[in-house]
Amino acid sequence: MMLALSRRTVIATSILAATGVAVPVTLAATSGGGTPANKAVAAGSHLAVISANQTQTLLTATFKTSKPEDLLLSVSAECSILTQLVTNNDNPSADAQAGVHMWLTLDGKVIPVQDASTPPQDPNASAAGDPAKDGVTFCDREYQRTVTDNESPADGIDTISDYIRTKSAHAFSWVRLNAGSGDHTVALVATFNNSTSGDPGNVAQAIIGNRTLIIEPTKLANNAVISDNGTSTSG
Repeated sequence: MMLALSRRTVIATSILAATGVAVPVTLAATSGGGTPANKAVAAGSHLAVISANQTQTLLTATFKTSKPEDLLLSVSAECSILTQLVTNNDNPSADAQAGVHMWLTLDGKVIPVQDASTPPQDPNASAAGDPAKDGVTFCDREYQRTVTDNESPADGIDTISDYIRTKSAHAFSWVRLNAGSGDHTVALVATFNNSTSGDPGNVAQAIIGNRTLIIEPTKLANNAVISDNGTSTSG
């Protein structure tokens, strides 16, 4: 679904440039004098994040709704993976794995991929998601190598070393049904997974670069269903 932002959409961008643990970027849909209700909001950052085997908040955005609203939320991000393997006589097998798993929270509750709305709409009855199943793998790679000496007599294995680095941009969208009225905070959260085995020189690293979070308040059908065969329509 293409999101059409209103003319009053506020798009703010952090222009920090650094490598390390990022401070979450918090942005509100306002240019001063209070937060207007039911307006689209966007957050973005240039700050590179490298958090080996940690969970990190990458972006936050605050906004206001005047009544229970459905929300369309889209995330896009650059994801880069670096791996390096070294094999030799002492370590003939090597493995390097790195990846980034992301999800969204609304006021601290994980936003599910699948959801349903049954009248009367009760924001307190909205389901809470699970990062394991409602999060998205934005990038992941496992690289393995095993070398053998098949000569007779064996004369040893020469050292082999690889270095691989890739970068690409990915996106995913969520729908949060029946967000209650009032002030809200949406957070983009990611878990970084890095592991290696074999030679101490093996490297696995996942990096998140430029990223955006766009939130669009809308109104879906009162009986909207977000599922494999959903009936989520505007109305």
